[in-house]
Amino acid sequence: MTISVHAYSARSADRMVGINNRMLREGDSVAPGLRLEQITPEGMVFAYKGYSFRRGVK
Repeated sequence: MTISVHAYSARSADRMVGINNRMLREGDSVAPGLRLEQITPEGMVFAYKGYSFRRGVK
């Protein structure tokens, strides 16, 4: 997974990340079964098969 952009905003509608050459927003599917749950100031929270995990960008 390659993260090229991480844009956090207090307004959830303005948050986005660039992953694997795709611009994604909260709730989008990154890959089959892998969902971008939340974009935080420090990184992202993903969900996969009932598990949540964080990926930082700093």
